[in-house]
Formats: sequence, C-alpha cells, structure tokens
Amino acid sequence: MPLLQPIQHADITISLWKITEAEDELIKRLGFTPDMPSNPNRRLERLATLVLLKSTGFAPYYRYDEQNRPNLFGSTFKISVSHTSGLAAVAFSSDQEVGVDVESVNRNFYGVASKYLTAREACHSNLYRPEHFALIWTAKEAIYKLPWGRSLVFGRDIEVLLEPECLSRGWLFSRVFDGERWLNLKVFFIFMGEYCITSVGMNHTVRWE
Repeated sequence: MPLLQPIQHADITISLWKITEAEDELIKRLGFTPDMPSNPNRRLERLATLVLLKSTGFAPYYRYDEQNRPNLFGSTFKISVSHTSGLAAVAFSSDQEVGVDVESVNRNFYGVASKYLTAREACHSNLYRPEHFALIWTAKEAIYKLPWGRSLVFGRDIEVLLEPECLSRGWLFSRVFDGERWLNLKVFFIFMGEYCITSVGMNHTVRWE
C-alpha cells in the first residue's frame, strides 16, 4: 500500500504517499482526471498528491491563494504540499499555518550551496555531510512556505543551526528575518530511506533575542 505511516509533530500531521503506480492507476484511484502539467514526472507527483489527500480523508482538490499557498476546498485545515520523484507529502494542522518539504538526499545540494547557504553556514560547510546539505535546503524550503508576507532569500533571510544535540532528537533551530526582526523557529525532520522530510509550524515562532 503506497500510503505510508504518517508522521506526527504536536498538532501537525504529515501524510506520505510512495509513488509506485502508473498514471492511469492513480487516475483510477482518484476517480476523475484533473488538470495536469505537461511534464510526465510532475503529472505523477500531482496525481499522487491528490490521491494522498483523498486517502487522508480530505477532498482531492486544492487551490493556491495570492501568496501561492495551497488551500483545501471546504476545510478549515491549514495545509502544505511537497513532492519529488517517488514521494508526495501533505502536512496539515487545524491550529496553525504549516510548511513541509521532501527531497531526495541524492540530489547535488553541495553543487548549488552558494545559492542557499548564509555566510555563517558556508563557514561551517566543511563539517557537513551530504545529508546535512539536503537537510538545510529542505528546512529552508519548509520555512519559505509559511506566510511571511514577503519573499524570503535563502542565503540572507533564513539561517539553519545544526547543533548535534538537537539533530539527535530530530529537530533543529532556524532563525528567520521577516523584514522587521529575527525570529526563531523549531524545524522537525526525519530521514526516510533516500528522502529528507522537514516540517515547521508558524506557532513554533518566537522572538530571537
């Protein structure tokens, strides 16, 4: 069954779908043919996301608002979606805005590190293992998906702190500049096979002193 065991962090649930089906099988599971992108891989990921919503108990539809955040039809739940080759994820909460990101650790995050690492992160990058580069990227992607009211720059406005004690417990701290002040965020993560999955909630934001 492609529906994987959900991940729970306080009031945030992450539902996961392992994409193993062909396109026609996903459409059969969905029960209708939605509007889809032209790229075959993106079509599979889009279909799997809708099937995942249906399997989780939501209507298999969502639309994007003016901040490019997904909203569910007929539900007050806050959601965030992410998908990559082979895996789709939906994070949802009844209490707070959420962000989620999934990526394969096999991507070459090191090769584009200069585009998303802050100066301080770059200074420590010689200590990072390949999975740390994936973790920093996915953490920043999840944070970026929260409603900040402005577009954040990864290498300037979001800084991830990789502290061994926190990492051993499945979370990390990040600080975010929202245009007026620095805020501290607690980001949860898990490595599942070849994938890194991160999630964050807006209620996990506190003033950076």
